[in-house]
Amino acid sequence: MDDDLHVAHEAIRLCAQRWTLEILTALGQRPMRFSELLREIQPAPSSKSLNDALRRLRDGGLVHHTDDAGAGTYSLTAAGTHLLPLLSSFMREMRRWSDTYRDGCAQPTAADTGPA
Repeated sequence: MDDDLHVAHEAIRLCAQRWTLEILTALGQRPMRFSELLREIQPAPSSKSLNDALRRLRDGGLVHHTDDAGAGTYSLTAAGTHLLPLLSSFMREMRRWSDTYRDGCAQPTAADTGPA
């Protein structure tokens, strides 16, 4: 179980980084150039933020970059393609959870704070 927790923790850590979900979702539609990603992702990240996120995702094995005569294209790797439906399902479930429980989580109840 410790190994499962470690793997889950590493995956969550990578996916929780800024712009990760947006990039993976955009590239799940089709391979894109850097400028296309900047237009596709709203609100648009800065060029530096997008570049940093793409580098992190390449290093993590989720995104591949091909350099086509100066006009590079980004696409999902097999690992990124396999991860995308898991993330989509997770996001749907988190939306349901949030719709159901978020208001209750925002304010501690007497049971949460214990006896006065």
